Amino acid sequence: MIAASLLILLICNIALARYRFNLNREYDLAVASLVSSVMEAYPDTSEEELVLVLNGQGNLEDGVRLLRQYGAFLEDGSSVFTAQRRRSAALQWEMNLVIVALTFILAGVIFFYLSRRQEKIRGICGYMEELVRGNYGLDIQDNGDDELSGLKNEIYKLTVFFREQAGRAAANRRALADSVADISHQLKTPLTSVTVLVDNLTDNEDMDAGTRRRFLTEISAQISGVSWLVATLLKLSRLDAGVVELENEPLLMKDLTEEVCCRLELMAEWRQVELCQEIPEEIEISGDAQWLTEAILNVVKNAIEHCEIGSRVELKAQENDVYTLLTVHNRGEVISQEEQKHLFERFYRGQSAGKESVGIGLALSKEILKQQNGYITVESGKEQGTIFSIKFLKCH
Repeated sequence: MIAASLLILLICNIALARYRFNLNREYDLAVASLVSSVMEAYPDTSEEELVLVLNGQGNLEDGVRLLRQYGAFLEDGSSVFTAQRRRSAALQWEMNLVIVALTFILAGVIFFYLSRRQEKIRGICGYMEELVRGNYGLDIQDNGDDELSGLKNEIYKLTVFFREQAGRAAANRRALADSVADISHQLKTPLTSVTVLVDNLTDNEDMDAGTRRRFLTEISAQISGVSWLVATLLKLSRLDAGVVELENEPLLMKDLTEEVCCRLELMAEWRQVELCQEIPEEIEISGDAQWLTEAILNVVKNAIEHCEIGSRVELKAQENDVYTLLTVHNRGEVISQEEQKHLFERFYRGQSAGKESVGIGLALSKEILKQQNGYITVESGKEQGTIFSIKFLKCH
C-alpha cells in the first residue's frame, strides 16, 4: 500500500513538473518573441536597456498599464504566466498533501480490517481446536458476505457431518456390543448342553444303548444348530462388510420358488404342511440367484414353522410397472403389532418363537433383499393369517 502511494506521488509530481516546464518554456518563448519584435521595430534600442526591463529594473507601471489595455494582464493586476506558475506550485503541494492524507486514512482502514480479519481467523482456529477435541455441539451464529463467513459455514457443515458420523459410529459400537452379547448367549446354551452330555457319556461307561443314542442325537442336533448359526452370522458379517459381490442377472421367479420349496419339502412333510405355488412363468427379476434363494427360503421356513399343522403355505407372485411382488401366506399364530416392529431385528425372538429359534433368519433375509433392490414387510391378523410381502423394485 505504501509503495503504491509513493508511486502515485511520483507520477503526479512528474506530470506537474512537466506541466511547469512547458509553462516556463512558453513564457520564455513569448518574452523572446516580444524582445525580437521590439528590436525589429526600434533598432536603436540598446540590448542593455531591454535586459534591465526584463530583470524588473525599468518603469513597470507604464508597461503594465499599456499591456492591461490590450488584455495581457488580468483584472487583479497579476500576470498570466506568474499566476499560472503559482497556481501550479500550489496545486502540486495540495495534491501531495491530499495523497498523503488519503494514504494514512487508507492505511488505517486496512489496519482495522486486517485486525478484525485476524480476530475472526483466531476464532475459527479456536473453533477447529474444539472440533479436534470432539466438541461438536458448537455453532457459528455470525454470518456475512465475506469469504471468512463462507468458510465458517463450510466448517459448520463439516461439524454437522462429523457429529452425525460420531453418532453413527457410537450406534454401531453399541449394536456391535449387543450383537456380541447375543452371539455369546446363543452359542453358550448349546455348547453348555453339549459339554454336559459329553461329560455324562464319559463318566457313565455302563450307560444303556438307548440313553447313549438319545444323548448322541441331542449332541448332533446342538452342533448342527451351532453350525447353522455360525454360517448365518458369517453371511451377515460379509454383507455388512460389503465384501460380497452380488450378481445382477435375469432370474425367473418360478425357478427361485421351486428351488426353495424343493429344499424345504421334507420339513413341510414332517409338519404336515402343503406348499402351494401360484407363480406365473413370465415373471422375471434381476439379482443373485444364490442369495435370493437364501432370503426367500428363510421367509418360507419361518412360515412353515409357525403354520398350523395340516394347513398350507401359499406363494404367489404378481408384477406392475413399479415392482414385482412375492407373497408368502400362512395361517397360524397371529403376530402382534408390537412384534411386527421388531420381527426383522437380529436375535429378536417373538412370544411364539420355538426354543430352537435364534431370531437371525428373517434379519438375514431383510439384509439380502435390501442389497438386491428389494424390501420385505409383514401383515398379520386373525382373519387373514400372516402375509410376508417381498417387493423387488424395477427402478435402479
